[in-house]
Amino acid sequence: MIDYHIHTPLCDHAEGSMEACVRQGISLGLLEICFLDHLTVRSEEKPKSMTPEEVPLYLNAVKTLKDRYNGKIAVKAGLEVDYNPDAMETVLKILDTFDLDVVASSVHFLNDIDVVSHSAAAGQARMDPDALFARYLETLYRMCRLDFFDVICHVDLIKKFGRRTSSDFQAEIEDILSLIREQGHVVEVNTSGLDHPVGEIYPSQRLLAGCREKGIPVTLGSDAHRPEAVGGHRAEGLAAVRNAGYQTLTGFTRRIAYAIDIDTNPKADLLEKRAETIDFSKRGNPKSHV
Repeated sequence: MIDYHIHTPLCDHAEGSMEACVRQGISLGLLEICFLDHLTVRSEEKPKSMTPEEVPLYLNAVKTLKDRYNGKIAVKAGLEVDYNPDAMETVLKILDTFDLDVVASSVHFLNDIDVVSHSAAAGQARMDPDALFARYLETLYRMCRLDFFDVICHVDLIKKFGRRTSSDFQAEIEDILSLIREQGHVVEVNTSGLDHPVGEIYPSQRLLAGCREKGIPVTLGSDAHRPEAVGGHRAEGLAAVRNAGYQTLTGFTRRIAYAIDIDTNPKADLLEKRAETIDFSKRGNPKSHV
């Protein structure tokens, strides 16, 4: 099928060559893979991300692999942009400069709080989980109001370390899903959560069912940080998507979205699935992003 979330050593916390990731995708019979490496613009000197200056190097490497393996697998180029309202001017300049297949966004930081790194888990354990979740959802809502991106990565990442809250935050989640639908964003089904303490896909099955009820399209990603993780848990990911009632996943070419049928997807038929498209590259005045 597809894997739309693969990292590279440029982010300083992944390993293995990009070409090895492509070969892994081919060995699994995947139709498409998308490199979606981190672009995190923060005050830290190197915040586990490529720097803006490294983006051309990264995209040239993806293009080389795209050309080399043309006809065997579709190799796409994307960025996972970490939401930081103070860095939008830099981010938008990069997105306007380069030709990307997909732009994703995610919340890894709540100002000074790291919500994702294992090194930050102990600090989170000392925080009130309800307050932490509420702050995450508030930040996620603010991110979803913007239109510089196409895909929301691991939408409920805040659950990563398996902490439970006394509230289900259903009203807040309902508002976020309504906003996602209104904005036309795609939600990623990210299977990496099965390897995290929470032991659950992002989003949860309940949340994924809510996405389906709202008519929110989805794509599929492993969040691989090494070649052997490419396509990881794809069977579980596809089962979750099917159980939620979806019949298609979303792919992208030059920020134009198209449907890929989950159950009947021979490569010869793939182009026919691209007839009904959404162009994410023309989503409004960039000044509205800031």
